[in-house]
Amino acid sequence: MKIFFCKVDGGNFGDDMNEWFWDELFPDHLDIAPDTTLFGIGSILWRQNFTGNDSVVVMGSGSGYGVVPSEVPNSTEIGFVRGPRTASLLGLSRDHAITDPAAMVSTFKRFQNIRPSGQIVFIPHVGTAKLPLNWDRIAERAGVQYVSPAGDSEDVIRRLAGAKLVLAESLHGAIIADAFRVPFVPVSISPTFNRHKWLDWSESLEMDIDFEEFLFGMKQTRKRLSRVKKMLRREKAKEVNPSAASESNGTRVADVVTQDEKAQARKWVSRLAPAIEMMLVRDLKRAAQCQGFLSDDRILRTRQNQITARVTQIRDRLAA
Repeated sequence: MKIFFCKVDGGNFGDDMNEWFWDELFPDHLDIAPDTTLFGIGSILWRQNFTGNDSVVVMGSGSGYGVVPSEVPNSTEIGFVRGPRTASLLGLSRDHAITDPAAMVSTFKRFQNIRPSGQIVFIPHVGTAKLPLNWDRIAERAGVQYVSPAGDSEDVIRRLAGAKLVLAESLHGAIIADAFRVPFVPVSISPTFNRHKWLDWSESLEMDIDFEEFLFGMKQTRKRLSRVKKMLRREKAKEVNPSAASESNGTRVADVVTQDEKAQARKWVSRLAPAIEMMLVRDLKRAAQCQGFLSDDRILRTRQNQITARVTQIRDRLAA
């Protein structure tokens, strides 16, 4: 099988772990079903990703961007999806929603006996990490340890697994922390922070989580300015283009941020960098005092056993 996942320029450990993850969980996947594409870890279940793949098996992928089809194509087999929100969007029953497959990393031999560091670790979303800010300096001033989401995936996992608390804007930062029984605090920094992905995963483990909002006042001001600009553009074009709306045969969950929008955000942050860094230090200090979230041991073990059983089931069918 071929593995399909999102490849981010510069790297993103949550996606990059697909390169070795399936060798551990599904050891002979390369030798069976050569015409089948395995959709792996990541928020990749949107309409355009199904195009061009004649036969797909979904193994724990989730929704989060673009238009999610209201039902999967006939050529697609669902092993399991990340959470109940994804299952609902695809018209699947609740038993298809297990959890994110990355929850299995704590069972892999290569990650056993990790020595605790006792550190409070901060890992932003990969898009946030690319903003023109000095993240090492911000973290140091806040008394926490910065972990780049663009780092080597195995190294990032070990640093998260050894922490005593993880402040995570990166969803997979929280997933890995939880898998290793390290409490995590969900933090929202970017104005495009994707709550849908987080809730899809947290609800799969029956967790009720809250988010620590960073840069709140500044983001509110930017949102208002952005709203006015969009309204003016819509009036000029005489069309409405909501960011989250139902479409024929699918639901738009969240728009993918364009390169132009990313460039504008970097320019905006660069102009205000000193003030933003001061506010981030303040917000990180506050988050570091929060009590972290952690899923129930029994529920996590149950989900891990369900993933193992589902992978075995799919493997046996494809091998036959």
